[in-house]
Amino acid sequence: MKVKSLICAFALTCLAFSQMAPIASEPLVVDYTATGLKVASYLLKQQNADGMIPDEPGSQIVNEDSNMEYALIGLAAAYRQSHNVHYLKGLERGITWLAAREEMTDPAWRGSWMYAYFTTSPYPPVPVSPDVGITDVRGVDSTSALFVYLLYLDKKLTGTDTLSSLYEPNARASLNFILAHNRSADGFFDSSWQKWESDGQWHLWTFRYSADQADDYLGMQAGWILYGDSRYSQSAKLLKSQTPVRFFSTRLRRYVLGMDEDGTLNPDLDGFDGVFSQGYLPWVFGANIGNASSYQWLTRCVRASGALICFQGDPQYSLSVDIYTLAASSLNRPRPVTSLNWLAKTTFDPLDGGVRDTRDITSEKYSNVAGFTVMAFLGFPNLLTP
Repeated sequence: MKVKSLICAFALTCLAFSQMAPIASEPLVVDYTATGLKVASYLLKQQNADGMIPDEPGSQIVNEDSNMEYALIGLAAAYRQSHNVHYLKGLERGITWLAAREEMTDPAWRGSWMYAYFTTSPYPPVPVSPDVGITDVRGVDSTSALFVYLLYLDKKLTGTDTLSSLYEPNARASLNFILAHNRSADGFFDSSWQKWESDGQWHLWTFRYSADQADDYLGMQAGWILYGDSRYSQSAKLLKSQTPVRFFSTRLRRYVLGMDEDGTLNPDLDGFDGVFSQGYLPWVFGANIGNASSYQWLTRCVRASGALICFQGDPQYSLSVDIYTLAASSLNRPRPVTSLNWLAKTTFDPLDGGVRDTRDITSEKYSNVAGFTVMAFLGFPNLLTP
């Protein structure tokens, strides 16, 4: 998962000072449920009539790197907590919008999505260049998998299979695509397909993100429960048993960013990307030795203020608190109230309900950050059958 952030010299100066001398703050009494639901309402305000939620207010891009899908999980969490039908309708409008973007006619790409889309109808794809020599991306494993997980959440929360039946062809196509085109020989999933500037052709990027394997598990397990395809079950079992082993560094006592094609582990944190796995994998896979260790790694990032600083120059991400909180809940650890209070006081905006990416007052209010913040405040479990 890739998260953008804007870090200015002033913010870095403040960060360096906070690391040397944490500033004590008055205890803050926070209504976590009310705050979480306010963030969810912020997402509803961002959503248009077709179900599209932009990646940030005023953005021309939607669902870059599965951004909107994580926002929709937040709406599912809000509905589970409140039973307010507006959150459910937002979730279902979002699923409908995603289904309309899925490639279902071209046999070569059936069941996949482009990396990002414009926020204005008819929502054409936006070419995205993640690196030099690459002109676009498509066929991201997480995007296909999370679509099926969203359908599962809808059925789990409503008790009806109206949507999961309506979009069964889409769901099967999405999982079948990554099984056929993104799965490596060892059963893990390669990230995506990239269009090379040199030849204009699409090439599989064979890097396997540790966090993506968790997304793939959510989709495969959901697909197995919804549609009973044994291929999905077999894939889910492998991901659940092997991801916490193969992507864990015994030397670092935490998860790595990912794995190269030859099986070499990449230990780089790569900004927030490598931090994300430390809390996300415990939330998805539950209690095991690796998850307990990665959670302890996160606890060592916590400062007196409650913020998490996990690497030099860390701008103090809201998502760090979110995934730390979700990991604690999944592993039956005490709720990190100091960190949640920091988030409520520092990056949550009570005026509109949005959540800033970092403590920097000018940082963006991404929709995926809002979705995870709803999940954290409301204590949302992944709701999958073990």
